Amino acid sequence: MHLLELGECTDSEYKDEHICSANEFPKFDRIVHCISTHEETQNTWQLHGIHYADEAEVEMGEAEHAGEITYHSMINIRFCPFCGLSLDH
Repeated sequence: MHLLELGECTDSEYKDEHICSANEFPKFDRIVHCISTHEETQNTWQLHGIHYADEAEVEMGEAEHAGEITYHSMINIRFCPFCGLSLDH
């Protein structure tokens, strides 16, 4: 998922993404710099936890297709939880 697609899902705009080798699941755990939310200016780094359904979840009826986003959570952060880097604005 590109930052533009993530923004469309969350009604936000993202400028940058912190990518580090310490993050073992970069598709699922994304660290992005948010510059606006619901048309309100922001200057925050956020950790997005995104879960994509797998075939087992489709078979159990929990998702319509593999790769479907079944949940998405977000918290504001100041440091990368994987490598410890300060995410100063």
